[in-house]
Amino acid sequence: MQFTVKEMEVLCVFHAGTLSKTLEAAQFSVTLKNERRERLEDIESIIKKLSAMTDSDIAFIAFEPEQ
Repeated sequence: MQFTVKEMEVLCVFHAGTLSKTLEAAQFSVTLKNERRERLEDIESIIKKLSAMTDSDIAFIAFEPEQ
């Protein structure tokens, strides 16, 4: 599964040891009220990607091209 650098930053925050626990932590974070929401788009993106992963999939970072 390919993650952008910004998604990987968020993923590192929510990593909980297993795919299911990490997904659970990310999903819980979007339910919180009165929290800063500037990374919500990245969180929702990793939730979508993690939901499509299986335990045997590999996660990796995709660097954006230099401009």
